[in-house]
Amino acid sequence: MERQLLLDIETGGFQVEDRIYEVAVLAIENGEIVDLLHLGEIEDENVIHEGMGAGYSCISENKHYIAKFQSFVTNYPYPIIAHNASFDRKFLVHYNWISEENTFYDSIRAIKRACPYLFSYSLDYLVNYFEIERGNAHTAIDDAHVLFKVLEATQPNQWLPLYKTSPKNLKSSAKSFLEQGLKIKGDSEVFKGKHLVFTGASQFPRVLMQEIAVCCGASVGNNVNKKTDYLICGEKVGANKINKAIELDVPMYEDNWFIDIVFQDLAIKENKQKPIESSIISELPMSSHKQSPYKLLREFEGKKVNISCLKLRVQAIVSRLLGEMGATVVASPNAKKVDYMIYTDNGEYKLLEQSEKLGIVAIPVSKFNRIILEGEVVSNY
Repeated sequence: MERQLLLDIETGGFQVEDRIYEVAVLAIENGEIVDLLHLGEIEDENVIHEGMGAGYSCISENKHYIAKFQSFVTNYPYPIIAHNASFDRKFLVHYNWISEENTFYDSIRAIKRACPYLFSYSLDYLVNYFEIERGNAHTAIDDAHVLFKVLEATQPNQWLPLYKTSPKNLKSSAKSFLEQGLKIKGDSEVFKGKHLVFTGASQFPRVLMQEIAVCCGASVGNNVNKKTDYLICGEKVGANKINKAIELDVPMYEDNWFIDIVFQDLAIKENKQKPIESSIISELPMSSHKQSPYKLLREFEGKKVNISCLKLRVQAIVSRLLGEMGATVVASPNAKKVDYMIYTDNGEYKLLEQSEKLGIVAIPVSKFNRIILEGEVVSNY
């Protein structure tokens, strides 16, 4: 897209009741930033570096800021792009910053299509993978600029709009709309082999969403654990599930995202909006070994590699790849007689602090990801 608005907001949490504290928008034309809007009232600039709205006052219902935002969006009537866009959209629609009719695009989805073999698509991970410089992480204005640089690096060219799932935008009720999904068994395998957990209140009946997930090849459960691939969230999600998902690095998405993926895959035209591309590409990472571009590097053959400093979901991916390279994988923080350690970027670990003294080659996981995709020399790290 030659013209776009890159958006980021900072909130006090995952639910709309946690309110908005900072909003930033960049207007992009032909790959250049032509204008920007940054909205926020500083309370304590000494803690702004902590991110997540720290140091800012709540602006959820600030009429002056809402008017400025709406004026900016009107002056630049471009597609709105955000990282995990359903999250930002939920807050902005709830507090009447923007209409439900505005079309949003999720940069995570577009980047997955452009770069389908990354281990993670969080903004922090992409910053590390592409070695992008940043200022204060998790402040709206910095994250908007970082997203601009990430899109420059990834050059996505396939964009799908978020599905507009508010019942008043549908020809039928939310329930009867979902009931169409019960006819899809065998028609879609978009969640094949994945384990989903649904939580929180939703306009869409949970039982129907669970049945649709099963029809699409998934299994479903009630509790978040290391086998969970996605936590699908409605409103008023319990803190326990959210905290467990964060601990296990389980991707969390809005229920709108789930509906979006399923019904775009099936090309059900209940909503009149059409994707920019002519056919759906699976939202989920490709896993076929025949398609895999990962290079099996000889440097790891016969070596011991400690992966205890990785999040569990990524551990499983890295362990499998190292096994294919002939490496011995250990996942104990006390295992120090190893040749390599692969760790989560920006983490603080005792083993990492001791690695140089112990003669261990320490590799951030984003760099390991790049090594096996591009065939770089391991010793460079």
